[in-house]
Amino acid sequence: MPTEQALTAEQRGALGEYRARWAAVRRSTAPANRGAAERAVRLAYQSAGLEPPARIVWCDSPFALAELAGRMSGDDGRNVRLRLVDRLRRRIASLVARRLHRKVLATIESDVNPADGLVSAAAEVVVRSVPEQNPSMFGQLRRTGLSLSGLLEAIVAPRNFTTCAAGPHDLSWLGAYDYLREVLGLRGETESLRGLMQLAMSAGWLQPHERTCWLAERPNLLCGDARDRLHQASGPALRYPDGWSIWAWRGVEVPRWIIEHKDRITLAAIDEQIDVQVRRCMIEIMTPERYVALGGATPIAEDETGILWRRNWLAADAWAAVEVVNATPEPDGTRRHFFLQVPANLRTAREAVAWTYGMRAEAYAHLVHRT
Repeated sequence: MPTEQALTAEQRGALGEYRARWAAVRRSTAPANRGAAERAVRLAYQSAGLEPPARIVWCDSPFALAELAGRMSGDDGRNVRLRLVDRLRRRIASLVARRLHRKVLATIESDVNPADGLVSAAAEVVVRSVPEQNPSMFGQLRRTGLSLSGLLEAIVAPRNFTTCAAGPHDLSWLGAYDYLREVLGLRGETESLRGLMQLAMSAGWLQPHERTCWLAERPNLLCGDARDRLHQASGPALRYPDGWSIWAWRGVEVPRWIIEHKDRITLAAIDEQIDVQVRRCMIEIMTPERYVALGGATPIAEDETGILWRRNWLAADAWAAVEVVNATPEPDGTRRHFFLQVPANLRTAREAVAWTYGMRAEAYAHLVHRT
């Protein structure tokens, strides 16, 4: 039976410290500590029962890493992420489970390693943008060798960047084990994770193979909005030392010019944009008020709550906003007009305003009447 059934007040107090420490690790934009990272790679390989790699290759971005690793040969050996990270994690988790009640462990993991939307978003855009690493079965066999095990690997476990590489989001679970090691004293159980912990604290992405391990620098810029979506209004939201960058507006990846040359956003440019999400970002950057003033949308309904504007492109592709007037006058006696983007299937201004409050039109009308 596990010996640790509950955390003490002091141990609970330390959870916040480790949560902050590992959030800083995941979101770090400091240059990689290359010496510490290379020592960590060798220690991590040894802990996983692997010979240290003969070569450690540094890249200035995960994009560059994917390009280089995509040209690997048989000399680099098979990918060992499964052994280096995933199997080792399961093995250590099994050891820890003998010492710690599962509810206590669940509390530690959720408190120290909560969901990190910004880091997950950065990882998603990296995976979506890097060169494809999934070779044909013949290509995999050339790399792994014409053996039965190589054939089985090519059939059962096709390789791509997601399965071959690991980023900060893939190693964030180490924070809970750092806490277990330092606060609860489970040093023996977590000893094999020291290399991975140091690697997570010292570098960005990695792609480990038997004889070559590719490492990438961290981003030197990572920006998000209050909801942890990738976002930057005046430049790239994600940038790496080699200049590889991603521009994003409230979580949507957009072309660079939309952010850095906003004056080029016109009604014609908006209409020509095929991607629905990017088009809506363009309207938001232009501002719905200006979009309506330029004739981009048509009024379709009006009542005492405001005016509902809509622009239709296709049957299932439309944009809408409700124009409302601030109840409180400005110092000069005028009242400001606000445009609130709403779902395009709404039919009345009252319904649209109610939607912005999370209410149905009938309930909102009753509330306004009572007020």
